[in-house]
Order: sequence, then C-alpha cells, then structure tokens
Amino acid sequence: MIRSANEVDIYLVFEYMDTDLHAVIRANILEDIHKRYIIYQLLKAIKYMHSAKVIHRDLKPSNLLINCACLLKVADFGEARSISSIPIKEERDTSHVLTHYYASTRWYRAPEILLGSPYYAEGVDIWGVGCILGELIVGKPIFPGQSSNQLDRIIEFTGRPTHEDITDIQSVYANQILETIETPTARSQESMLLLNADSDTMDLLRKLLTFSPVRRITATQALAHPYVAQFHVPEEEIEYHKKIFIPIELRKLSVPAYRDELFTSIIKFNFERQKAKIAATIAATAVCATTPSSTRTSKKKKAKDSRIRRRKRKEKT
Repeated sequence: MIRSANEVDIYLVFEYMDTDLHAVIRANILEDIHKRYIIYQLLKAIKYMHSAKVIHRDLKPSNLLINCACLLKVADFGEARSISSIPIKEERDTSHVLTHYYASTRWYRAPEILLGSPYYAEGVDIWGVGCILGELIVGKPIFPGQSSNQLDRIIEFTGRPTHEDITDIQSVYANQILETIETPTARSQESMLLLNADSDTMDLLRKLLTFSPVRRITATQALAHPYVAQFHVPEEEIEYHKKIFIPIELRKLSVPAYRDELFTSIIKFNFERQKAKIAATIAATAVCATTPSSTRTSKKKKAKDSRIRRRKRKEKT
C-alpha cells in the first residue's frame, strides 16, 4: 500500500493479472476444461471467504481477474461484508441487517435480495457463481433483466417458488411482489440456455441456482460435485478458522476519515506481522545458541571428515 504525496489518494498494489473474465468470455476462447477450472478456483475462494463469515455480494465476470495461465483471483471487495456480528434469527436487530447496502449487479442478484429479504447471507455468492457458470456456458448473461422483470427471468429458469421457498427467504414483501408476476410459459432449462450441456453441468447449475437460499448448495458441497471432480483436492481447499470482523463497516465516516482509518489499520497490521516475524527469528536464534557446543563441534567434525573422504576418492580416481 502506498500513500500519495498529496495525502488524498491511497494506492493498493497487487499482482499483475492479464484481464478479467468478462473480456475472456466475450472473446469466446475458453474450452470446457478451462471453464471447469475457473469454476473450481472460484468455489475454492468462496469456501475460504465463507469460512471466515465474509460474503462478497458482487460476484460477476468483470470482478474476476484471470491471467494467461488460467489462474483466477477474486477482486473488488467494495461490497463485501462480515456477517459475524449479525445475531441469529431469533435475536436479529434490524439495524444490523445488510440490505441497507445496495448489493450486487442486477443480473447476478439472488432472489432473496430482489424480494427484499433482510436476512440474506452466503447464498447470495453461491447464486452469483451459478450466474457465472451459466454465462461461461452460453457466452452471455443468462438473466439480463430490467428492474421491472428481473424476477420474471429468474422464475422462467427456476420455476415458480413454492410456499417453502418463500418462507425460506424471510421477506415480508415476497408474496406481494410475486403476486404481480405471471407464471412464465414452461420451458426446459436446457432450451433456455440454448445448449446441449452434459448432465454434470446442468446438475451443478440447478443446485447453484436454487430459488431457496436454504436449499441452495454450499461452496464446500459444490467442490465435491462431479463437474469439478478432476481438480478436487480437499487438502488444498482450505478454510480460515477464525471469524473476520470489520470494525468500521457499520460506522458512517467521511471520506478523509475513512481513508485515514484504513491507512492506519493496514500500517498497524503490517507492523504486527513484521514484529511477529522478528520474534520468530529471535526465538530460532536462541534455540541455536542454546545447542551444546559439543554437539556443534561434532557436526563440524563430521562435515570435515566427509570432505576429506570425498577428496581422497577423487585422488584415487
């Protein structure tokens, strides 16, 4: 992180990535194996984030960076939020719900957000992954709706939600909104996507794009799906075993104050990390210093004897 000389801007420097997934999809250069590998990497990242109780909330192709080796990085965490501080359902405080932030681009927005649920969580990211998978297959967004018909486009794919689906969404507005939507003409999901996808692809797509957030597949479950089986290595699909709290996310700050606090927080974090490294180095040095001198002498003698033996072998040859 670099602070500018004018004390106004902050520059964050990351690894260079060639392009984003939006541009790659438009170029139509991906083979099936690439698409599977991209979804696998995305699910790994989502699993890691969700294990720390962080949701991205704005997953879409233009927020996924990719390089020429098909390595993927999730970017643009401007809408990300920690859900660690949100109380459980029975104790929810409406001042802490997430929908007072306008999350995600409309075409990738989950039904629970469109229906005004104040209790959405990890499922919104899983829905985004489903939209991205569909776009990888078709080559264009699969739910390109307007503000007035976004739900219509979704229901055309998922079918009309059941009573249980609506209950799972926990929105007082859901029934009222859905009453205004006519049941679309029944069409197969395969014909909607204009493809002859294999059964594994369509099965994962349906599970990612399940209307009910409760019944929607999780990132961990999706990583075990046959669609990404050839890349699945459970030992490498790590989790973060702590919950991340973002201390300033619920406070309203001016831009200069937010910038100063962000800069101070990162400097403090880097300082603490550097201090921990120095402490570890000192501890390792202390262990070495406490090793008995006889042991160190013995090791040196063995090394010297080894060199002498190698020299004698060379002289004989």
